[in-house]
Amino acid sequence: MNGNGLMPAPYSPEWVLLPQPYVDAVAAALTGGGTEVLDHWNDPMDPRDATVVTRAADGGRLRFVWDEESGWRFGRMDADGWVALDRTRYLPLGLLPAPGAVARAVRAVIAGTEPGTAERPVHRSFRDYGDGLDARLAAYRARV
Repeated sequence: MNGNGLMPAPYSPEWVLLPQPYVDAVAAALTGGGTEVLDHWNDPMDPRDATVVTRAADGGRLRFVWDEESGWRFGRMDADGWVALDRTRYLPLGLLPAPGAVARAVRAVIAGTEPGTAERPVHRSFRDYGDGLDARLAAYRARV
């Protein structure tokens, strides 16, 4: 939020960074629950998304990606860091689940008990400015 309490304007530097505290909170929930987080970052554009990379049970790497349209998806990373699109699965958690819920789902994926779904959910469009998502994301920044 800017100094007067209003949400930042779409595509402003503040707006593109709104997901960062949320993904930081997810990474912290994962680490706090004993899941190894290898890296995490924010990717700011169309749709805004964020990535968390964890260690798989067999030592490989799993990429979990949140985006502002579909929520969380995951897949096994290849040697170059890519996830084959046909192997991407979506977690049935809704658009912006609590970090603890994401951490539980990630642990289930690592354990092999959460298969996810191949069908991409669409909860909103990245063009849906003013629908409340930005305020929900900004609430994570206020917690830091």
